Amino acid sequence: MPRGFTDEEKEKITAMLISEGERLFSRYGLKKTSIKDLTETAGIAQGSFYKFFSSKEELYFAIIETNEAELKSELLDENILSGQINKNIFRNFLKKALELINNYPLIKNMYKNDEYQQMLNKLPEEIIKEHINNDTDTLTPLLKRWQAAGCLKDFDIDAVSGLLRALFLLTLHKKEIGEEHFEKTINLFIDFITDGLIIND
Repeated sequence: MPRGFTDEEKEKITAMLISEGERLFSRYGLKKTSIKDLTETAGIAQGSFYKFFSSKEELYFAIIETNEAELKSELLDENILSGQINKNIFRNFLKKALELINNYPLIKNMYKNDEYQQMLNKLPEEIIKEHINNDTDTLTPLLKRWQAAGCLKDFDIDAVSGLLRALFLLTLHKKEIGEEHFEKTINLFIDFITDGLIIND
């Protein structure tokens, strides 16, 4: 029977599971990484894993959320948060977002090999809803601030959010688009989005 852990041990083991989980998931993927792989690297029994996470999918999701928080912190600088933007600032904002995603393999690969769907199938519904709300709480006020400042055209906010997600999803289809002209295609798409949404030059 799994033994109890002190608060200090719980904190260290949780950090280790997140660190090693990110390494293993990035290298082998969600399906091929087992609970045994995760607990061996953390130095705990397999049964003890469930004292920290209800499933490996929940651990995967916790790592994704940590990555997204780091990405948002890097991305949302003073120019973006000020509410006063122009086409050049917005274009660079989109390009920087796509560049930063390359630093986070789990985010980049989440939609490949059905890992995203596998994760959703195992996660409690309340966790998924909370995550969606957190994303909305970050992006929606920002878009509304830009509209109020007269920088963003008066489009439906949900539609704009969907357009920005579509840009990210496009980066997952490099082979289908054609690797030889992929970068030019993405830059053209960013230009179209920028010119279509942003009022100030």
